Amino acid sequence: MRPLQTAIIAALKTQPTIDPAVEIRRSVDFLKDYLYQNTF
Repeated sequence: MRPLQTAIIAALKTQPTIDPAVEIRRSVDFLKDYLYQNTF
């Protein structure tokens, strides 16, 4: 990884790699929880 990439990751406190399946599951779970709590 290049030094600039490392600096950006550290500054933004992000993960150096992203697992798409985990991120999709996290988004779906967030939306489900939100909709259960905020019935329109």
